[in-house]
Amino acid sequence: MKVLLTGATGYIGSAVTDHLVAVGHQVVALTRSAEPQPGRGWHAQVVGDTADPASLAGAVTPEIEAVIHLAPPSGDVDVDIAVIEALAAPLRGTRRPFVYTSGVWVLGATGDAQEVGEETPTDPIDIVGYRPHIERRVLAEVAEGVRAVVVRPGIVYGRGGGIPAILVDRARQQGTPEYYGVEGVRWPTVHVDDLAELFVAAVERAEPGTVWHGVGESAVPVRDLARAAGRAAGVLAAPQVVPVEQAAEVFGPLFAEALALDQSVSGAAARTALGWQPGRPGAVAELTTGSYRPVEVFGAPEGPETDAAVAAIRRVVAEVEQAQQNELVDRFLSVFRRQEPVWTTGHGKRLSGFEEIETFTRKVLPGAMAESTAVYDVERVLFLKPDVAAVNVRQQPVRHDGTRITDRPEGRPFYILVKEDGTWRVGAAQNTVVAD
Repeated sequence: MKVLLTGATGYIGSAVTDHLVAVGHQVVALTRSAEPQPGRGWHAQVVGDTADPASLAGAVTPEIEAVIHLAPPSGDVDVDIAVIEALAAPLRGTRRPFVYTSGVWVLGATGDAQEVGEETPTDPIDIVGYRPHIERRVLAEVAEGVRAVVVRPGIVYGRGGGIPAILVDRARQQGTPEYYGVEGVRWPTVHVDDLAELFVAAVERAEPGTVWHGVGESAVPVRDLARAAGRAAGVLAAPQVVPVEQAAEVFGPLFAEALALDQSVSGAAARTALGWQPGRPGAVAELTTGSYRPVEVFGAPEGPETDAAVAAIRRVVAEVEQAQQNELVDRFLSVFRRQEPVWTTGHGKRLSGFEEIETFTRKVLPGAMAESTAVYDVERVLFLKPDVAAVNVRQQPVRHDGTRITDRPEGRPFYILVKEDGTWRVGAAQNTVVAD
């Protein structure tokens, strides 16, 4: 299909473009100027501004087979209704899809209810106060022969952006991770690439008049997100809860209320009816070991293949961390290749071959984390070959609550990882203690 996409230059729009193009659709991007933007993957650009509905006249030509409206609302209900009219009117009588982007904040606080669905009545917080009215206006187009659909994303993360990036920036600025409202606040979340796949599914096969929650994880404790954001910022400290009134001084009262909103929202309907399969790392994992903590990469060209290899390498190091923190011997051993691995421990003990490593690990790992543990962060990856990588890791001692133990030295593990049968494993490792 030839798809007109508003908000095409934005955070979500960039991901939606990638996924539409990947499955063969052509993206016609609505942009405020005609200046070319190479590398975007667009089939074409048309000039228009969703803050000026009159500028959208002629944007939806007869060749446009679908519209995905991702651009943020203007804040003026009359303007936003006029935008819907301008974009939907040319589709009337065609049964072509019009997909509108709303959000789970229209549901308000979900209270004791768990994983509320699309049938739940709206109760919007102030920042999205008129959004349900726009949703109804969009869905009314079904009666005019438009396949009108609404998608409500949760808190979007991934690709280093979205609201979680604010948590990272605040942790870096304040020197302490923070979150807002009360201690038990939860956010429904979705990875931006999983969300993009939902938009593709909606435009291809969603029934007219349907509403879909774009939610991968229904209720992630924001305290956990804040801790992970702190780690991404290099701040290993206990998260601090900030009252809404204090947060309002930084973000303004409307956005502060949204950041403090406690919700549990289900995305199960889209999985069942549309075959949507969100499978990217969860929000905490993405903050801890993913796109919010950049890695220096050498010896490989930029591109999706290198990105995928680096992500897989980071998962191996995360597996080392999880296995050690939880004293899981077999899980720790699974990261080593079976064919003659070597390992020099932080105390200088040299181990050669899988059997030696196994014997040592079964002896020392159980009980080793009784008082403290460590976190492991990949800092540099050098690809010696496409399937061989040298990896620099920063190891920091922490208490069980994740706070840094300042009177103990850091470690600098160095791993040689080898990709065999599609899986990266440790072929050689040396743990070096950093001396002052």
